[in-house]
Amino acid sequence: MSKELLQLMQRIRVKKFKESPPKKLLYEILHEIEVKKHYGRMRNWDLMVEMLAKWLVKHEDLTLAKMGVIKAFEGLSMEEDDLYKHIDSLDLFRHYVVAAKANPWDYIGEVYTELGLVGRGQNMTPRSIVELMIKMTYAGKKLNGEAEWFCYNSYRNYVLRYYQIHHAPPTHLRPMNVPLPKTQLDPCVGTGRFLFIASQMMPKAPLILFGIEINLSLYRACLVNMAMFSNHPYSIICADALRLDPDITGPASKIWDLGNRWNPPDVSMFYWKPPPIWHDRFSLKAFTELGDKHDKAETSH
Repeated sequence: MSKELLQLMQRIRVKKFKESPPKKLLYEILHEIEVKKHYGRMRNWDLMVEMLAKWLVKHEDLTLAKMGVIKAFEGLSMEEDDLYKHIDSLDLFRHYVVAAKANPWDYIGEVYTELGLVGRGQNMTPRSIVELMIKMTYAGKKLNGEAEWFCYNSYRNYVLRYYQIHHAPPTHLRPMNVPLPKTQLDPCVGTGRFLFIASQMMPKAPLILFGIEINLSLYRACLVNMAMFSNHPYSIICADALRLDPDITGPASKIWDLGNRWNPPDVSMFYWKPPPIWHDRFSLKAFTELGDKHDKAETSH
C-alpha cells in the first residue's frame, strides 16, 4: 500500500473521530493501546485514564482542582512516550474531551463496566438513579436561585482563599445575604458520578465537593472526570472511608489538603484507632501508647 493511500485513510479516519460519540472515542483510544502494548484489559484501561489525565494537565484549566495547597494531578508523569504522541496526533484525546463535555457523563466508568473490570463490592450506579438521588437530596433548597454571587470570580476566589487559610467558610458574609458554600461528600465516590453530575445539575450553586475512593484506578478515573466536568471546587482523596475518624475528617480537616494528587499520600494518620481493650482481645502496645498520650494531654493542661 502506497504512503499516499495510507495518509488518505488516516485523514478519513481522523475525520470520523470528530463525529463519534464519547464512548466510541474511548474504545478507539483503547484500540490504539492494545495494538501497541498487548497488555490486559485492566492495564489498558489504566493507561487510557493516565493519558487523558496528562492531556488535561497540558490543555485544560484546572483552577477548580487547586483549592489552596491542593495540587491537581501532582505526581503524574508528563513524559510523552511514542504511544501518547501517536494517539495525540490522531486528536483522539481532544475529540473525546470535546464530545464528553457536550454531553457530560461517566463514559470512562461505563467502559470499565463493559470491559468486565468491575470487582467485588463495586457498583456503578445508573445515570437515572444518580440524577434522581441528587434531586431528592437537594429538593426544595433552591441553591441555583440563591447563588448568583458565587458565579462571580471575585467572590469565588475570595471564598476559596478564606477557606484555604481558615478551613471554614466566611461567616462574615452573612449580612450581605450571600449564600455560604455547602458541602457534598461521597464516601465511596468511584469514578465521581454523584459529584460531577450534582455540579452539572446545579452549576451556580455554592458547593464544595468532597470524595473518598479506596481503589486507586477508580480514584484516578474520578480525578479525570472531575477535572472535565466539575463546575465547583473539589477534593478527592484515596482512602478507606470505613476507617476514617469522623471526629477529625470533617470539611475543615487538613486531610482534604492532600486531595487530587495522582499519587495519593498516606492518610493513615486520619484513620480511627481501635481501643486497646476489646471483649475478646487486649493489645499491650496500644494500651501503653494510650497511656503515654493521656499523660501528655494531662501535662499540657
